[in-house]
Amino acid sequence: MFSKIKYKLDNHTLEVFLNSAKTMLVKGTGIVAGLLVSIFLGRNLGPEGLGVINFANKIGSLFLIITMFGFENVIIKFVAIAKGKRDDEGVATAIKTSLIFNGLLSIIIASIGAIVLHFFLNIWSDKEDLYIPLLIVFVMIIPQTLARVYGSALNGYGKIWQANLVNNALSILIVGIGLLFYWSWDLQYSPTSVLVLYAISRILMAIIVFLIWRHTFKSNTNSKFSLKPMYKMAKPLLLVSGTGIIASNADTIMLGTLGTFKDVGIYNIAARLALLTSILLGVINSAIKPKMANLYGREKMDEIRFMVQRISKGLTFISVCFIIFFLTLGQWILGYWGTEFKEAYWVLIILSIGQFFNVATGCSGMLLIMCGYEKIHGYISLAAVILNIILNMILIKNYGALGAAISTAITVSLSNILKVVFAKRKTGILTLPIYLSYNVR
Repeated sequence: MFSKIKYKLDNHTLEVFLNSAKTMLVKGTGIVAGLLVSIFLGRNLGPEGLGVINFANKIGSLFLIITMFGFENVIIKFVAIAKGKRDDEGVATAIKTSLIFNGLLSIIIASIGAIVLHFFLNIWSDKEDLYIPLLIVFVMIIPQTLARVYGSALNGYGKIWQANLVNNALSILIVGIGLLFYWSWDLQYSPTSVLVLYAISRILMAIIVFLIWRHTFKSNTNSKFSLKPMYKMAKPLLLVSGTGIIASNADTIMLGTLGTFKDVGIYNIAARLALLTSILLGVINSAIKPKMANLYGREKMDEIRFMVQRISKGLTFISVCFIIFFLTLGQWILGYWGTEFKEAYWVLIILSIGQFFNVATGCSGMLLIMCGYEKIHGYISLAAVILNIILNMILIKNYGALGAAISTAITVSLSNILKVVFAKRKTGILTLPIYLSYNVR
């Protein structure tokens, strides 16, 4: 079996495949843990309690946009290029610069957020019980930012599965262990007590990823604080990463403000399941970032073309299988969270269709970023965010969680089609698998 796969793939695609296999194991562990945790919380807290937790965590994700300032992909690119040149000083400089800049930014944002939170919730009078949950979220921003810096460094250094262990699995595993302690000690479950577990997991995650990086990069070379080149690249990437995160969180946050926390709880379970459709794309993108940056730096465009089109072909097939699976067994699966969550069936189907377009268009977004067209990616993402917010305002009021799903599916589909068009126009590479035989030389 392995010999057949190796025969059909070029060396770069094979390397991505092998890295992705390890990463998929790690990410799969995180997914299973996340699903089990959400089932446990859904059964114990119901849709409303789970909705409060999801809403608070989504707010935290939005503030991480500011604290990271688009530096995640910048770190990956700088570290990958420096490693390729065996420039230990370049690697160390990238990490030091990011730690100082992003670390200070996280402290400032967390402090301001904690100060103004009380005044903000006084205006938003029907949400005053969110004070402690959101305060915990602001505390979490600092260790989350530091963990993201080291996680991106590991990714750029080629330690893909280790980076995904930190970003996708470790935190939720720690939360799961904490819930087991709560259960064994017969402690009370509430959104606040669960968010305390999330805060502890973020702190432990930052410590663990630091230790992994120290074990990986053992050079004691001198480093500098060199903000200008990284900041210059990060500004357009802030638009890319920021709009992406806003787009993925706007539905939940607007549901929490325009609808109810029950809507948030039901919607997020459907969204979590629908994202399984594109989970392999996320794994592949993690593995392909440093490889694509390295090949682009050496002007190996034909090799990039062959690699991304092979990958797109397999991803599309997998996404179709997921849609069929959800169509036939969706309601039965949702029943594990509780009877009330079966209401999310059509939300799940609509979101899965949106994710199909995300997956079928391949690595077009990552191609634009790693080939220097991050501004175009950013403009597309910004337009998608604006459209998503407008559609959410219209549809949520009338259709609740279903309206949020329709809005998300439309914007995900349109934005990814545009990325394919511009990637082809700017790089000459079409990521759609249907044209594989015509483009490979």
